[in-house]
Amino acid sequence: MQKAKMNKYFIGFFMVLFLVACSQSETYVPKPHGYPKLEFPEKKYQVFEKIGCPYTFEIPTYTHVNTDTISTPNPRKGWYNVNFLPFNATLHLTYYDFNNWDFFDSLVYDSRKLVNKHLQKADDIIEAPIQTLNPNQKGLIFTIQGNTATNYNFFVTDSSSHFLRGALYFNAKTEQDSIAPVYRFIKKDIEHMIQTLKWK
Repeated sequence: MQKAKMNKYFIGFFMVLFLVACSQSETYVPKPHGYPKLEFPEKKYQVFEKIGCPYTFEIPTYTHVNTDTISTPNPRKGWYNVNFLPFNATLHLTYYDFNNWDFFDSLVYDSRKLVNKHLQKADDIIEAPIQTLNPNQKGLIFTIQGNTATNYNFFVTDSSSHFLRGALYFNAKTEQDSIAPVYRFIKKDIEHMIQTLKWK
């Protein structure tokens, strides 16, 4: 009888010990968000030149340029999309020739208006003269900071007859932190394009 009682106590003690041990778990610490490692292509450039296109520049070898046909069913002169294929991003280029200052002023106004559409979501919009990249040209670079649809816009002109506008868009919804390395990589390519821009 005494032995049976002792066995019950031992069984009860070990069951309590087992339950206590099972109920204690490691404290869960959430891991920070991780982003996949990106492989960037080597920076090599080639001249972009098309018959009838009023400008030339150097583009990365990993890009593909196609005529812009979304905005209008009849492709306009100098309207191209530079597709940064590995990164699902597109630089939209729109070109205008002008022969009076009223039209030129309206082009500058429209460029600012398109940039200012992102004011609601932008943390800041920084303007820089295009001459910092190409002293032979005039224009402005707009760096739009924050989670906006586009972070880089510019217009460049010879202040005589040529006007080219560019806007970089990622083709999928992105977060600023996740695309920051890609954006910096593409930004250098666009700056190279501006540096090598020549009018025909």
